[in-house]
Amino acid sequence: MNEVKVLLGRIIDSVAEKPVENGAVIIEGEKIVYAGPRENAALPANAAVYTCENATILPGFIDAHAHLTGTESVHRSGETPYDLLLTVVRDLSDLVDAGVTGVRDMSAFGRALRDAIGKGNIKGPRIMVGGRVLSISSGHCDFDVTRPVAQCNREDLTGFMMDGPEDCYRGVRQQFREGAEFIKICATGGVSSAIDDYNDQEFSEEELKVIIGEAKRHNTYVTAHCTGTAGTKAALKAGIGCVEHGVMLDEECCQIMKENSVPLVTTLSVALGLADMKDLPPHMLRKAKGIKEAAMRSFRLARQYGITVALGTDYSNSPNTPYSEIGREFYSLTRCGYTPMEAIRAGTINGARLMRREGEIGTVEAGKLADLVMVQGDPLSDILTLACADNVKMVLIGGTIQKEMPEVQYGL
Repeated sequence: MNEVKVLLGRIIDSVAEKPVENGAVIIEGEKIVYAGPRENAALPANAAVYTCENATILPGFIDAHAHLTGTESVHRSGETPYDLLLTVVRDLSDLVDAGVTGVRDMSAFGRALRDAIGKGNIKGPRIMVGGRVLSISSGHCDFDVTRPVAQCNREDLTGFMMDGPEDCYRGVRQQFREGAEFIKICATGGVSSAIDDYNDQEFSEEELKVIIGEAKRHNTYVTAHCTGTAGTKAALKAGIGCVEHGVMLDEECCQIMKENSVPLVTTLSVALGLADMKDLPPHMLRKAKGIKEAAMRSFRLARQYGITVALGTDYSNSPNTPYSEIGREFYSLTRCGYTPMEAIRAGTINGARLMRREGEIGTVEAGKLADLVMVQGDPLSDILTLACADNVKMVLIGGTIQKEMPEVQYGL
């Protein structure tokens, strides 16, 4: 017989425009069987009941832009792939404690992490595997020019380089061999890369055609790192399915995205705060200064066009981007004119759509998996309620309690 749990509090379900102020969520096993007003809920006599002062119950948060490699983590214990993989296992616990129950990961570790979490061997969020990020040589993922490209492709945990259409066939298929469920490319240069400029366009039209066509044959989509306008536009015209960062969108970009239902993933907390981060290399500081205002303009424009936005962070659990503060991404979106409810939907149901699991997760509804977060406070009144892991009092994934703080009250 399935264990029954009941969460009591305000419910923001990511469906309705307004919350249920005095709500109840009933969970049997791994699924929600009721979510609505407490007065209409038939609470089972054997249920374990949980609440806290000023409790708000939300869908678990989804970070649609992550690179789970451990290379910048505060927990890093060494430099080998083994050290870094163990570092990520520790990082995943921090992610869950901050309320993150779903992740789109783009790294070499994704499949192993997903499978270990699925078996219950380690604590972590649900993972959609993206494999390594595809770039041209001399592009955004060319991290060390002293090594041959082939060596980089054997050893790098984040990037994989391809040059020419034939190379693109092999590179995309290699990611599928390694477990990728979607493909990420670099359509433009980036702020963090030492060689290119963020206005550089990377793949040619012919290369883009090969990459996107190969992904379609695997019944999935291509998402693209997009900073500069020209490369973003080229990738959109070629048929990419999602835009990451979208720092310098213009009207034409937004029109194409609107017409083709192409969503946009945020990473705004990094974009808005990059120029103020500590210990950045000079090339990053030089390029970071123009990013903040451009990103804010892009997301305001995207909102005007009604483009679907999903929350992504690009956080690495570094001193500048700690997972304990990953919820600041909700606040960063409101700085660009989005309402708290729009920001919450970006970080829940819209992320679930990108993970292709909107039928299972992303909302607080009967029949969905019980991936839930209980926070102390009302994020619709103060979105910064979601910005600190200390405010996250309870986290469930598939009905299993992954975090329970002392403030949580047990019983009626």
